[in-house]
Amino acid sequence: MTMRDILICTVGTSLIGNIEHSDNPKLKKLYEDKNAKGLAVELCGVSSDARLCGAEINSINSIIEKGHLTSKNLLKLLVSDTESGKFIGQVLKQYFGNARNRNRFEEVDCEVVEGLTDTDVYRFKTEGLRNLVRKIGDTALKYTSNRILINATGGYKAQISFAGMIGQALDIPVCYLFERFTEVIELPPQPVSFDLSFWLEYSDFFFDLDEIIDTGKKLELTDDRFAALVEHIEEDCKYLYTLSPTGQLFHESLQHHFRRQRDCLLPAPCAVPVGKRKIRFEDSNKGKHSGLENYLKKIIEVPYVKEIYTHYYNPNLTRKNTFRKSSKGIDSQIEGWFCNAGALTKFDIITTSVRISEQRACLIDLRERFPAPKARK
Repeated sequence: MTMRDILICTVGTSLIGNIEHSDNPKLKKLYEDKNAKGLAVELCGVSSDARLCGAEINSINSIIEKGHLTSKNLLKLLVSDTESGKFIGQVLKQYFGNARNRNRFEEVDCEVVEGLTDTDVYRFKTEGLRNLVRKIGDTALKYTSNRILINATGGYKAQISFAGMIGQALDIPVCYLFERFTEVIELPPQPVSFDLSFWLEYSDFFFDLDEIIDTGKKLELTDDRFAALVEHIEEDCKYLYTLSPTGQLFHESLQHHFRRQRDCLLPAPCAVPVGKRKIRFEDSNKGKHSGLENYLKKIIEVPYVKEIYTHYYNPNLTRKNTFRKSSKGIDSQIEGWFCNAGALTKFDIITTSVRISEQRACLIDLRERFPAPKARK
């Protein structure tokens, strides 16, 4: 039996409307005072299946009562980027963390999905939905998808629909409580499938697009499959490209499926013991670049790495740590960049890869083992 102990819940504001239309003066006063803790305590005295409690409490109650969770380890609340959304998130955090609540979770985490707002359609589409994908994808990476259940009942309709797609793409079951139903249903699987070979082929591009990039020129995307995955803006002679919400889902989903197939896609381990593998500083910068030697020592321990040699050093150039396909066109090699203390070193990693598909798998694996810090908005 799968042990699902983590619930991700999209959050709306139905509770506010219910309180405003109720005949409970104490609840109304607590809401007017924006007393999240007091409101949560008062709601603990109301039956959790009462309509007054709102869609989130009703649906979570049903999920627990129907045994969709094996235990209540973590509740992750994803709230909209609005004052009302943030307030309801705090109320629900207090409610599901309250010792008086029989449906209490061991841990309750409330996160704002930046850009998920009804005041800016452009931000909602380009930033909000992408961040929703990222947050669910990050949770799946941290805890594994077989521990997670998504409750997509609360929030904007587009958000609910997209949360359902995310769950299907990441192999996470999705529950939903229809307005007139008394219990949640698990949404049936949808025919969501993505082309892993296409993602592997263009992995450099997809990882770059995970943040907004300025290409300096208009890109000619000759493959029609990019049409729904990439968005671009041309302004002030700049060409800005990023992933669309669907592209973000595609990218997160394929990373998820890559992790599940990693061992089959990567090349054979190197037969040379780690202690005998060579790191060569061919640009004579050994000891000059702070942190470089320790960084390369970690990379040389990766099973399929045979040898590393540096070939470029600039003490006055700053870029982002990354890994790329070899500029030499050699299937067994990958180029790495190390940036620290205002300096840049480029190095080549010789792997056991014997075909380009294995090189691409190594490239993605190295990006995941040694991620560059991301400045996400």
